[in-house]
Parts: sequence; C-alpha cells; structure tokens
Amino acid sequence: MPELTASSLMDHHQAAATLAGLLEGNGRFVAGAPRYRRDIVAARGAAPEQMPGAVVFTCIDSRVTAESVFDCDFGQLLVVRTAGHVPDRAAVGSLEFAAAEMGVSLVVVLGHERCGAVDAALNAVRADTHDPRSGYLVEQLWQPASQALAETAEPDAAASRAMRLQVRRTVADLDRRASLDGVLIVGAVYDLDTGQVTLVDEH
Repeated sequence: MPELTASSLMDHHQAAATLAGLLEGNGRFVAGAPRYRRDIVAARGAAPEQMPGAVVFTCIDSRVTAESVFDCDFGQLLVVRTAGHVPDRAAVGSLEFAAAEMGVSLVVVLGHERCGAVDAALNAVRADTHDPRSGYLVEQLWQPASQALAETAEPDAAASRAMRLQVRRTVADLDRRASLDGVLIVGAVYDLDTGQVTLVDEH
C-alpha cells in the first residue's frame, strides 16, 4: 500500500468530494431533473479548456452514457470505454494520462446489468469454446465468468455476479498500479432500468 502523505490525503479528500458530486448528479438524472443541457452553447463555452474532475471507465454499451448518467457538462468528465470495461493497455494508458497530465484524482469503474461482453464470456465458459470474434474479451472475462457460474447456475444471477466480479477485479488491477498512486479508484454499477448508480463494495 502506498504511503499516505499530506498531498495524497488532500487528493483523496478532493476525490471523495468529486464522487459525492457525481452521485448527486446521478440523483438528478434519476429524478428527471438534469442541471446540464449539453447543447451547442455549452459546448462552445467549454471549447477553450477542460477541467475534468473524474474519469469514468465503463463499457462500450450504447445505453451507458456516463455524461448523462452523472449529469455532467462538457469538460467535466473524462470517459474511457472498452467492452466489459476490460483494462487493456490503451485503457490503462488513458487512465494514467488522465492522472498524470490532467490531475484527475478519481476513477469510477462503472459496470452495468445485461452486459453483452459478460454474456459472451458466460456462454463461452458454459460451452467451453472460444469465438475468435470475441476471443480477447472472452479470455479477459473468463475468470469472473467461471467464478460466477461456480457460485450460481441461474442465468440472470450469474450474469449480475460476473459483472460485479469484473468491476471489483478491474478496481483491484488499477489500484495495484504505481502509476495511479494517489488516485481514488471505486467500483459502481449502473441499473439500465432505473438509471441509478450504486457503489460496489470490495467483497
């Protein structure tokens, strides 16, 4: 575990405040009362510079739009996306860039229910086969899919469990990286039906 310094404590305090702001924004989104319209006027206003407070690492799913989910305006949020939020080299490099070059002190790993990449991994584990079209993703998601199926045979429960395991696994992977020391990394799940974001515990 990295040594806690005055600077890192300050960073975590700021990150915690940023996280609280994101969850407040999600509350506005769920209530149907967003603060930001994100129209061309807002886009022009943010054009000269950006000051993002956080980066969301999430899935490529078209139903998961982080800026809307957290009710953020242009310039407030960085978003990195891979199917199943698999932390490949480009994704991790982007997160490292956000921390080193843009001073972002919060990373939210955001999973979601009914994830196609997770379903592909679950199907591959059940059939013990690899589809070459999704081979890399299945390989990366094989462990959480296998564990979930070992814990439950019920399809929806297995999918939900595998997705949460992948969120925790991704958080743990990022948390071990010295390049992200001082960055608060948290896991969360987005409910496609309610629009609500819920933080995921570490167990």
